[in-house]
Amino acid sequence: MQRQIKRYQTPRRGIQYIVDQQVREELSPFVFFDAGTMLRNDDGMFIGYHPHSGIGIITYFDGGNLDHGDTGDNDGIIKDGGIQWIRAGGGVWHQEHYRKKPEETAENWHLSIHQLWMLLPPELEESEVEYQNIQPENVPVVDNVKVIAGSYQGVTSSLKTPYNMTYLDVKLNKGETFSLPTPEKQTRGFIFPRAEGAKLYGEDVLPNNLTVLEENEGVIEIIAEQEVRFILVLAEPFQYPIIPHRSSLHTNYEAIERSMQRIEQQSTLVKG
Repeated sequence: MQRQIKRYQTPRRGIQYIVDQQVREELSPFVFFDAGTMLRNDDGMFIGYHPHSGIGIITYFDGGNLDHGDTGDNDGIIKDGGIQWIRAGGGVWHQEHYRKKPEETAENWHLSIHQLWMLLPPELEESEVEYQNIQPENVPVVDNVKVIAGSYQGVTSSLKTPYNMTYLDVKLNKGETFSLPTPEKQTRGFIFPRAEGAKLYGEDVLPNNLTVLEENEGVIEIIAEQEVRFILVLAEPFQYPIIPHRSSLHTNYEAIERSMQRIEQQSTLVKG
């Protein structure tokens, strides 16, 4: 069986690909995906303190370094090509500063960010915050495939999440083929092209679009018409309700109310 393209999802504001309720229910546990590459001529991009709850967040980036801090007493610098995991649980405030690398001498530089939000299961949606900081040298690579989460060809990522999932960053040279039988039960997923030129069973993986895959356990086979790079993310489906509230998502209204109270209590830590 072949796992083919179900449809393409255009972005909102150029970078937001999973935003409306229909798409979230179609792709859950994936509930938000910001992705893109920007050309910058400054020292970086700073996103000040803001709260989340009910979600787990995987941030994978390259081109700069990420300076992080949160109200769970987690902080640190993740270097170019690293990975960050935050389990927001019952509420956390965090800040992100994507900085130009100290060794970067060019005035103009490229920053690529892929931030994936995932709905937490009910037993974790009000948990304590959890944080992982994975430096690029600890991200396994198998034949030009970076294993961000899950496993590939027997190699497992050091990123620990509460999901049955696979997250790969794949690079192919012209004429090369990537083939992956769907891991067990990971029937939901998408492809995000970082460069054009990839075809899935003869159909273009369109740039600047999220390629939503058919929901089955078929084989994913991608051929490169030129040098290409793409993100592939798969997961076992969630069937929980998805209830958004500002920058939080939960499975029930009671969890939202309790989490908003925790977030308000934490606000004094970031507002003084």
